[in-house]
Amino acid sequence: MSGIVLHVRQGFEDDAGRELDHFLSLAGIHAQSIESKTDTALVVVAMSPDDVPKARQTIQYNNLIFARQLLWLADTVTLPHEGDRVAPIAEFIKDTLLRAAGVNAFSGFFFETPDTDTSKELTGFCKSLSRPLENVLNKMKLLPKGKGAANLPRIHLIMTSNKTVMVAFADVINSNSWPMGIPRLRFPANAPSRSTLKLEEAFHVFLGPERMKTELKSGMTSVDLGACPGGWTYQLVKHGMFVTAVDNGSIDSKLMSSGLVTHLREDAFTYRPYDMVDWMVCDVVEQPAKIADLMTNWLVKGYCRNTIFNLKLPMKKRFEEVDQCLTELKARCRSAGKPVEVKAKQLYHDRKEITVFVRRIDS
Repeated sequence: MSGIVLHVRQGFEDDAGRELDHFLSLAGIHAQSIESKTDTALVVVAMSPDDVPKARQTIQYNNLIFARQLLWLADTVTLPHEGDRVAPIAEFIKDTLLRAAGVNAFSGFFFETPDTDTSKELTGFCKSLSRPLENVLNKMKLLPKGKGAANLPRIHLIMTSNKTVMVAFADVINSNSWPMGIPRLRFPANAPSRSTLKLEEAFHVFLGPERMKTELKSGMTSVDLGACPGGWTYQLVKHGMFVTAVDNGSIDSKLMSSGLVTHLREDAFTYRPYDMVDWMVCDVVEQPAKIADLMTNWLVKGYCRNTIFNLKLPMKKRFEEVDQCLTELKARCRSAGKPVEVKAKQLYHDRKEITVFVRRIDS
């Protein structure tokens, strides 16, 4: 079966499936079926093999808000009950996956499971197969180490049980470089809340290592709306920024002792800065349309150059709500002569929300 596999957050399968179907329809590609069973943490789309090349050219991972990973499925392989379980996988890779990817070798492989509690039991089984498979693929000369090898597609093997494995591949420039789309970030011991990991992940996802060096500089100015106790302020201070933390609550004392934080006990919806700041971040719990409107006002009126904010999602029609909020934001900015770059993702450290990055193009 040819098609697409998405890793998604458990409970958001239907939203991810509808979003992907939207982009396939825009590209004129017909999905034979879309399997988005609740709590499986996977979306599986079957399509004609003839449509896959076009889909690989048009479907962009960075445009998919609810997808943690974008993979191209070749088929599912059934493993024997006992004996050599590596050989069937290796043979399928050599006989089928190479042809599906249109290459003669791969840059590497990930053994994965869906991100569910029940699938975690398969992690040990995946590890037991990983080294033997690597040895076999090296003997087949399918994992070259030479110049340019890192740009080759990457094999993804998703274990859905101890008997079945979905064999797929990812285009390295159109996918998430983390296995299962899950970043390996460590919670800082002196951070005031775990929400700090949301902003750290957002910087990695939306900026990447090179842009982080140039766009998160010491001495920059920033505002954290709804800052307390200071999880997002911690990340800004970590990069040496001056932070105005706006919240009626209490801010972490260690952040205040940094000398970089000014705490204002004001309302996030009425506060305005005296001058344009480099960054404004916001993790306020409020209706998504109200947050999007506030963020748009900051951008249109020139209060900030860049913003990262969260939209807390409703129970139903989450894709439609997000699409409406971001469409209106871009339209208002465009009408005001303030064009923007907009990126959005449901990050691993998000819950029932998505994270949005917006940059004023003229700044």
